[in-house]
Amino acid sequence: MRALFQNLLAGFRLAIFLKVHSTDFRVSIRQLVWLLLIEFALGVGISYAMLDGAGSFNVYVVVQALASVTLTLAVAALLAAWLRAPALLLGYAVAATAMAPMLLAYSYGGYALWQRLDLELDDSVWTIVWLLLVSGLLARAVKLWAPLKLFRLAAVEFLLLGVLIIQLWLPQQDAWYADDSGEDDSVLEIGGHEALLYQQPRLLDGTLHTLQAQRPDVSDLYFVGFAGYGWQDVFMKEMNMVRELFDSRFDTRGRSLALINNTKTGASAPIATTTALQATLAHVGGLLDPEEDVLFLFVTSHGSDKPAYLSVDNNDLKLTQLTPARLKAALAATPIKWKVIVVSACYSGSFIPALKDDNTLVITASRADRNSFGCDAKNSMTDFGRAYFAEALKQTTSFTAAFKLASQRIAAREKAEGLTPSQPQMSLGKNFEAKWRGRLDCGSATSPTSETKSVGLNKREHPAGCSRWQS
Repeated sequence: MRALFQNLLAGFRLAIFLKVHSTDFRVSIRQLVWLLLIEFALGVGISYAMLDGAGSFNVYVVVQALASVTLTLAVAALLAAWLRAPALLLGYAVAATAMAPMLLAYSYGGYALWQRLDLELDDSVWTIVWLLLVSGLLARAVKLWAPLKLFRLAAVEFLLLGVLIIQLWLPQQDAWYADDSGEDDSVLEIGGHEALLYQQPRLLDGTLHTLQAQRPDVSDLYFVGFAGYGWQDVFMKEMNMVRELFDSRFDTRGRSLALINNTKTGASAPIATTTALQATLAHVGGLLDPEEDVLFLFVTSHGSDKPAYLSVDNNDLKLTQLTPARLKAALAATPIKWKVIVVSACYSGSFIPALKDDNTLVITASRADRNSFGCDAKNSMTDFGRAYFAEALKQTTSFTAAFKLASQRIAAREKAEGLTPSQPQMSLGKNFEAKWRGRLDCGSATSPTSETKSVGLNKREHPAGCSRWQS
């Protein structure tokens, strides 16, 4: 047992990149067998811990483990013959297996940490990081028995990397699988998704029918919100705060609604889907007067640049992602003429080319190739949402003036925090500027008054002088 402990300790030091010598290992077939049994037991234990409910042992995992051992020994034999180091055959197998506890920790713990960090990167990036880490550690094990110069070290790492890729590519079986019978089986439970799907049409239809028609001779503002990402509360909280701001400050109460993806709002708010957004815009288009009313569309979610889209994700439902082309088509299918569209997401500037026209003001939280910040689950608003809605639009009723104020504040904060500038963008249509000049598209930053909270847009007064801000 002392020799086994020494091997595990040496494997631990090897796996955390501490200095280790080949003499720190006790190399023998007996020790290799013990280490393999420990590796197998750990794998079975982790699989059992991840099991949801009752389960049964999968005997085929034993065959899978034997195949893995065979592959390890085959690689060791190949390396020993290639590098002319006979001791490498058993030595590499012992050292590599002794690192198994730490390799499992890197695999499962590292992936859990990667997901928690929420770096907005595809999981394939984590796979590449894992492959490079493990192949590097295995190369360290080779170097204990065969000193390698740079070229041979690179060749060895390339070989080990290829072996790891093959192992990932081959089908893997879990040591435990969930039971598929019994009265307590989760398969027989009421499906939450089914209830959600059947109640949504009624919920959306009921919400749409609460919207009030436009008022003659009053330039009404209609607010439509779309919080697309359901796994973080920040988007739901931001949407609720922005909608309340517009209801109280821009007189949209009775003419506002929000589509929200979040497990907390499934029974109280229509879910945010591309189809629901199309239906909502079509309904609003039938209520407003195209010549005198304005749509304010606010979309908040995670964003992607290649390809460009906003994440639409709710409770593992397979939903259609919101692309610039789909949003453009949804708007084009309505009679809505005057539009203010604010998109708060990473890479949201990629939506401007599709959405901009002479009758539209488009504002985005970032440039097409830049991240925006603040979409952390602990936050109540994103950085852009806080600067634009919670701060700037409480100083002015001009959407373009608010953009200028928010852009300055965001730039200062990002510089202070050492972040790559997000560079919020704005496109101001010439007809929109001409129609709404002094009411929506420009104006000085002023404190809110009781008058601006309750009257129609055409009755608000703003300073006549204003500057043009257009990107």
